[in-house]
Amino acid sequence: MDRIEAVLFDFDGTLWDCEPFIFQAYDECFRRHGHRLSDATWLGMMGTAGLSPWGHLEELTGGPVDRAAAERLFRRRKTELLTTARARAGIRRLLDEIDRDGLRRAIVSNSDHAWITRYAAQCGIADGWAFIECADGDLVRAKPAPDLYRTALTRLGLEPEQAVAIEDSPTGIRAAQRAGLRCIAVRTLAAAVDGADAMIESFDRHDLNSLLSCVEPR
Repeated sequence: MDRIEAVLFDFDGTLWDCEPFIFQAYDECFRRHGHRLSDATWLGMMGTAGLSPWGHLEELTGGPVDRAAAERLFRRRKTELLTTARARAGIRRLLDEIDRDGLRRAIVSNSDHAWITRYAAQCGIADGWAFIECADGDLVRAKPAPDLYRTALTRLGLEPEQAVAIEDSPTGIRAAQRAGLRCIAVRTLAAAVDGADAMIESFDRHDLNSLLSCVEPR
Protein backbone atom coordinates (compact mmCIF):
# COMPACT_ATOMS: atom_id res chain seq x y z
CA MET A 1 0.00 0.00 0.00
CA ASP A 2 1.42 3.37 -1.06
CA ARG A 3 1.97 5.87 1.70
CA ILE A 4 -0.87 8.34 1.92
CA GLU A 5 0.43 11.78 1.02
CA ALA A 6 -2.77 13.82 1.13
CA VAL A 7 -6.20 13.92 2.71
CA LEU A 8 -9.05 15.36 0.65
CA PHE A 9 -11.98 16.65 2.67
CA ASP A 10 -15.51 17.36 1.60
CA PHE A 11 -16.71 20.57 3.25
CA ASP A 12 -20.40 20.74 4.17
CA GLY A 13 -21.28 18.21 6.84
CA THR A 14 -17.76 16.82 6.88
CA LEU A 15 -15.58 19.64 8.17
CA TRP A 16 -18.33 21.61 9.83
CA ASP A 17 -21.65 20.60 11.33
CA CYS A 18 -24.02 22.55 9.08
CA GLU A 19 -26.46 19.90 7.90
CA PRO A 20 -28.89 19.99 10.88
CA PHE A 21 -29.30 23.75 10.46
CA ILE A 22 -29.90 23.52 6.71
CA PHE A 23 -32.41 20.73 7.27
CA GLN A 24 -34.18 22.87 9.89
CA ALA A 25 -34.42 25.82 7.50
CA TYR A 26 -35.98 23.66 4.79
CA ASP A 27 -38.30 21.94 7.28
CA GLU A 28 -39.59 25.29 8.55
CA CYS A 29 -40.57 26.16 4.98
CA PHE A 30 -42.37 22.83 4.61
CA ARG A 31 -44.23 23.32 7.91
CA ARG A 32 -45.57 26.67 6.69
CA HIS A 33 -47.38 24.61 4.06
CA GLY A 34 -48.61 22.00 6.54
CA HIS A 35 -46.02 19.31 5.79
CA ARG A 36 -42.62 18.08 6.96
CA LEU A 37 -39.42 17.48 5.03
CA SER A 38 -38.83 13.73 5.14
CA ASP A 39 -35.49 12.17 5.96
CA ALA A 40 -35.59 10.32 2.63
CA THR A 41 -35.97 13.56 0.64
CA TRP A 42 -33.23 15.23 2.65
CA LEU A 43 -30.89 12.26 2.17
CA GLY A 44 -31.40 12.43 -1.58
CA MET A 45 -30.43 16.10 -1.57
CA MET A 46 -27.38 15.90 0.69
CA GLY A 47 -24.13 16.54 -1.13
CA THR A 48 -25.85 16.97 -4.50
CA ALA A 49 -25.53 20.28 -6.32
CA GLY A 50 -28.52 21.92 -7.94
CA LEU A 51 -31.28 20.07 -6.09
CA SER A 52 -34.09 21.69 -4.12
CA PRO A 53 -37.13 20.16 -2.40
CA TRP A 54 -39.78 22.50 -3.77
CA GLY A 55 -41.03 20.03 -6.36
CA HIS A 56 -41.55 17.49 -3.60
CA LEU A 57 -43.39 20.12 -1.54
CA GLU A 58 -45.74 20.71 -4.47
CA GLU A 59 -46.42 16.97 -4.64
CA LEU A 60 -47.36 17.03 -0.96
CA THR A 61 -49.59 20.10 -1.23
CA GLY A 62 -51.17 18.97 -4.49
CA GLY A 63 -50.68 22.36 -6.09
CA PRO A 64 -48.15 25.03 -7.02
CA VAL A 65 -45.89 26.61 -4.43
CA ASP A 66 -44.39 30.08 -4.72
CA ARG A 67 -40.90 28.71 -5.13
CA ALA A 68 -39.21 32.10 -5.18
CA ALA A 69 -40.81 33.05 -1.85
CA ALA A 70 -39.98 29.67 -0.35
CA GLU A 71 -36.38 29.99 -1.48
CA ARG A 72 -36.09 33.49 0.01
CA LEU A 73 -37.44 32.27 3.33
CA PHE A 74 -35.13 29.27 3.27
CA ARG A 75 -32.04 31.36 2.52
CA ARG A 76 -32.85 33.87 5.24
CA ARG A 77 -33.40 31.20 7.89
CA LYS A 78 -30.36 29.24 6.76
CA THR A 79 -28.14 32.28 7.14
CA GLU A 80 -29.57 33.01 10.59
CA LEU A 81 -29.18 29.43 11.82
CA LEU A 82 -25.69 28.90 10.44
CA THR A 83 -24.26 31.70 12.58
CA THR A 84 -24.08 29.13 15.40
CA ALA A 85 -22.54 26.29 13.35
CA ARG A 86 -18.99 25.25 14.18
CA ALA A 87 -16.34 22.79 13.02
CA ARG A 88 -17.06 19.17 13.76
CA ALA A 89 -15.69 17.85 17.02
CA GLY A 90 -12.07 16.77 16.72
CA ILE A 91 -11.45 18.24 13.28
CA ARG A 92 -9.10 21.02 14.40
CA ARG A 93 -6.86 18.51 16.18
CA LEU A 94 -6.90 16.20 13.16
CA LEU A 95 -5.90 19.01 10.81
CA ASP A 96 -3.01 19.90 13.10
CA GLU A 97 -1.86 16.26 13.06
CA ILE A 98 -2.00 16.17 9.25
CA ASP A 99 0.19 19.27 9.13
CA ARG A 100 2.67 17.94 11.68
CA ASP A 101 3.03 14.67 9.76
CA GLY A 102 3.83 16.53 6.54
CA LEU A 103 0.73 15.45 4.64
CA ARG A 104 -1.09 17.84 2.38
CA ARG A 105 -4.79 18.57 2.69
CA ALA A 106 -7.35 20.09 0.37
CA ILE A 107 -11.06 20.79 0.30
CA VAL A 108 -13.07 19.17 -2.50
CA SER A 109 -16.66 20.38 -2.46
CA ASN A 110 -19.80 20.98 -4.50
CA SER A 111 -20.23 24.33 -2.75
CA ASP A 112 -18.88 27.59 -4.14
CA HIS A 113 -15.61 29.18 -3.13
CA ALA A 114 -17.15 32.17 -1.35
CA TRP A 115 -19.33 29.90 0.82
CA ILE A 116 -16.37 27.72 1.79
CA THR A 117 -14.15 30.71 2.55
CA ARG A 118 -16.82 32.35 4.70
CA TYR A 119 -17.69 29.38 6.83
CA ALA A 120 -14.19 27.95 7.08
CA ALA A 121 -13.23 31.27 8.67
CA GLN A 122 -16.24 31.14 10.99
CA CYS A 123 -15.21 27.66 12.10
CA GLY A 124 -11.55 28.55 12.59
CA ILE A 125 -10.32 26.16 9.90
CA ALA A 126 -9.49 28.54 7.05
CA ASP A 127 -5.72 28.08 7.09
CA GLY A 128 -3.39 25.34 5.89
CA TRP A 129 -5.22 24.08 2.82
CA ALA A 130 -3.19 23.35 -0.28
CA PHE A 131 -6.19 24.57 -2.29
CA ILE A 132 -9.97 24.49 -2.52
CA GLU A 133 -11.37 22.56 -5.48
CA CYS A 134 -15.08 23.29 -5.78
CA ALA A 135 -17.90 23.07 -8.29
CA ASP A 136 -18.81 26.78 -8.16
CA GLY A 137 -22.15 26.06 -9.82
CA ASP A 138 -20.80 23.73 -12.53
CA LEU A 139 -23.28 20.85 -12.36
CA VAL A 140 -21.29 18.77 -14.87
CA ARG A 141 -18.21 18.66 -12.65
CA ALA A 142 -20.13 18.43 -9.39
CA LYS A 143 -20.28 15.25 -7.34
CA PRO A 144 -21.26 12.45 -7.90
CA ALA A 145 -19.09 13.00 -10.97
CA PRO A 146 -15.44 12.25 -10.17
CA ASP A 147 -14.13 15.40 -11.87
CA LEU A 148 -13.44 17.48 -8.77
CA TYR A 149 -11.44 14.70 -7.16
CA ARG A 150 -9.55 13.93 -10.35
CA THR A 151 -8.61 17.58 -10.71
CA ALA A 152 -7.51 17.69 -7.07
CA LEU A 153 -5.24 14.69 -7.61
CA THR A 154 -3.73 16.32 -10.70
CA ARG A 155 -3.08 19.53 -8.77
CA LEU A 156 -1.35 17.53 -6.05
CA GLY A 157 0.62 15.44 -8.56
CA LEU A 158 -0.60 12.23 -6.88
CA GLU A 159 -2.10 8.92 -7.91
CA PRO A 160 -5.39 7.89 -6.28
CA GLU A 161 -3.56 5.34 -4.12
CA GLN A 162 -1.59 8.16 -2.50
CA ALA A 163 -4.59 10.03 -1.12
CA VAL A 164 -7.75 9.39 0.85
CA ALA A 165 -11.09 11.19 0.72
CA ILE A 166 -13.30 11.96 3.71
CA GLU A 167 -17.00 12.39 2.97
CA ASP A 168 -20.39 12.43 4.68
CA SER A 169 -22.89 11.65 1.92
CA PRO A 170 -23.59 8.92 -0.65
CA THR A 171 -23.06 11.48 -3.42
CA GLY A 172 -19.58 12.33 -2.18
CA ILE A 173 -18.65 8.70 -1.57
CA ARG A 174 -19.54 7.82 -5.17
CA ALA A 175 -17.52 10.74 -6.51
CA ALA A 176 -14.41 9.80 -4.54
CA GLN A 177 -14.57 6.14 -5.45
CA ARG A 178 -15.19 6.88 -9.13
CA ALA A 179 -11.93 8.84 -9.02
CA GLY A 180 -10.19 5.75 -7.64
CA LEU A 181 -9.84 7.06 -4.10
CA ARG A 182 -10.37 5.18 -0.90
CA CYS A 183 -13.08 6.95 1.06
CA ILE A 184 -13.72 7.26 4.78
CA ALA A 185 -17.26 8.34 5.65
CA VAL A 186 -18.11 10.23 8.81
CA ARG A 187 -21.65 9.71 10.03
CA THR A 188 -24.02 12.67 10.01
CA LEU A 189 -27.50 13.30 11.35
CA ALA A 190 -29.45 11.51 8.64
CA ALA A 191 -27.18 10.26 5.89
CA ALA A 192 -26.53 6.60 5.30
CA VAL A 193 -22.89 6.12 4.45
CA ASP A 194 -22.97 2.55 3.22
CA GLY A 195 -20.51 1.87 0.43
CA ALA A 196 -17.56 3.80 1.83
CA ASP A 197 -14.32 1.92 2.39
CA ALA A 198 -14.63 2.73 6.10
CA MET A 199 -17.00 4.59 8.39
CA ILE A 200 -16.35 6.50 11.59
CA GLU A 201 -18.77 8.00 14.07
CA SER A 202 -16.77 11.11 14.89
CA PHE A 203 -13.35 12.66 14.36
CA ASP A 204 -12.85 13.11 18.08
CA ARG A 205 -12.61 9.33 18.47
CA HIS A 206 -9.58 9.07 16.17
CA ASP A 207 -6.08 10.39 15.80
CA LEU A 208 -4.57 10.55 12.31
CA ASN A 209 -2.95 7.10 12.49
CA SER A 210 -6.10 5.35 13.64
CA LEU A 211 -8.15 7.21 11.03
CA LEU A 212 -5.93 6.17 8.15
CA SER A 213 -5.66 2.63 9.44
CA CYS A 214 -9.41 2.30 8.85
CA VAL A 215 -8.77 2.18 5.14
CA GLU A 216 -7.68 -1.14 3.73
CA PRO A 217 -5.75 -1.32 0.45
CA ARG A 218 -7.77 -2.24 -2.61
